[in-house]
Amino acid sequence: MTTEESKIDISILSSWLEKKKPVTVLDVRPKTEREEWSIPGSVHADVYDKLKAGDTNALDHIELNIGIPVVTVCAAGKTSLKAAELLKDKGFEVYSLEGGMKAWNFAWSTAEVVLNDVKIIQIRRSSKGVLSYIIGSDDEAIVIDAALDSHVYLDLANKNGWTIKYVTDTHIHADYLSRTRELAKASIATHVLIDAANVEYGYSPVSNGDYLHFGKAALEVIYTPGHTMESTSFRLGDDAIFTGDTLFVDGVGRPDLKADQDEAIKRSRLLYASLQRLLTLNPKTFVLPAHLATAVPFDGKLISETIENLKDKLDMLKLKESEFVKYTTSRIPPTPPNYLTIASLNKQGSYDGHIPADLEAGANRCAIA
Repeated sequence: MTTEESKIDISILSSWLEKKKPVTVLDVRPKTEREEWSIPGSVHADVYDKLKAGDTNALDHIELNIGIPVVTVCAAGKTSLKAAELLKDKGFEVYSLEGGMKAWNFAWSTAEVVLNDVKIIQIRRSSKGVLSYIIGSDDEAIVIDAALDSHVYLDLANKNGWTIKYVTDTHIHADYLSRTRELAKASIATHVLIDAANVEYGYSPVSNGDYLHFGKAALEVIYTPGHTMESTSFRLGDDAIFTGDTLFVDGVGRPDLKADQDEAIKRSRLLYASLQRLLTLNPKTFVLPAHLATAVPFDGKLISETIENLKDKLDMLKLKESEFVKYTTSRIPPTPPNYLTIASLNKQGSYDGHIPADLEAGANRCAIA
């Protein structure tokens, strides 16, 4: 087997995982990198230093099923090739993930639900737990929080017979580069943002209480500041609400990014008020967030919870304002890598000259649980 034959790209591995093909994904990165982000279902061997040093016995202690293909993974796809060669010599069918975790950053899958004749497709970037949406009614659709190349959303729209009418972001993201402006150009859709958005490019402003009509459906614009000052949610009647980074299925949005302590406290109070507003919605409303705190498995299961379930599940939603502010400001996670650069580029509306894989590497850290 040549070096090229020993490689596998993210599309093939994604397909295998989606189709539940038996495969062992062997992560050979250092433990610290593994803890930051990983491929769901993968196993770990902390042998990176040994492989780099040329230790031919580095994988002798690893127990693997000889009858199941193995895909080795490292940060960029080089050291994993060394692991693949060692396993090949032991008789395994083995491949190295081309591009490593930097490439896996763009692996994605979908989950779907139909609510009152409106089809919602959740597009999930597995490694970062990033969730975007295309929502279709009749022959029109809206895309929220585009996080992948435009062709992903255009292909999904074409497959379902939709024209993309509107594109939007729930806020100015700080952990990945928004592709919404690119998609607006590629689809000739109207790019809408809340009128509070402080960006350096043109868009069609919408206000709290406005409606975006598409097909026979409409999304109501609900201004929900707190995570950021422009954070917005989009309500699909009593069926669903797209909450961005305001409310997750496992926590709430952090209020501190690009803010000092006083500003973080102010935002935390705004976040509390926004959450209280969301909690008054129909208890059966599905919450569809922009992130999951962990990597997304290739299981086809929609990442969502109802309002009533979240009220029971998240104790922080039961706190009074002063308690909530104290809780959120005392549980701030580490800041996302390159967040100032990413937020600045998203504000500009262009990342020309920057390599997305380098800026976006690592898990998201937008939630307070």
